[in-house]
Amino acid sequence: MKLRSLALGLVLAASSFVASAAAFTVVLNPTTPNHLTASFGDTPVLGSFTDVFTFTPGLAPGSSASAYFLNFSLTGQGHFDPNLQILFTAADLNGTPFSIINSVPFAQGGVYVPDISGPLVLTVSGTSNGGSYSGVINVTMAPVPEPATYGMLAGGLALLGVAARRKRRS
Repeated sequence: MKLRSLALGLVLAASSFVASAAAFTVVLNPTTPNHLTASFGDTPVLGSFTDVFTFTPGLAPGSSASAYFLNFSLTGQGHFDPNLQILFTAADLNGTPFSIINSVPFAQGGVYVPDISGPLVLTVSGTSNGGSYSGVINVTMAPVPEPATYGMLAGGLALLGVAARRKRRS
């Protein structure tokens, strides 16, 4: 019986060292025509963590996105509190890695992706001492041609056809 309790205790202790993973779905909100934005963040469990944020709706090819996040480890009096610190080990937006700076009293990361499409997936990994982090993502959607643009294209092609036909007759 003691051996069984000891084995169960060891399994529970070992499982506490496994990295925590959390998944979030975040809706991108329109701010101006062709621009979307959203806030994201988490208060991860103590120790290693990996957070995955999926943003909706998906984007058309040719869109661009920028994202930024940070962690302040300051008390209300403006003093550094190591219990609030998060050290980021990696972050990427659809596979494009963030530039990360881990410093005291804050850590931050940012990225700009000039040509992105499909669903946006942001993955943030690090080690938490009990703090939280937050960030923002801004998206510029690829412009969608207006119906008048297609009308002008059809008119131009018709004029080219007329010109080619006239040239052939002469």
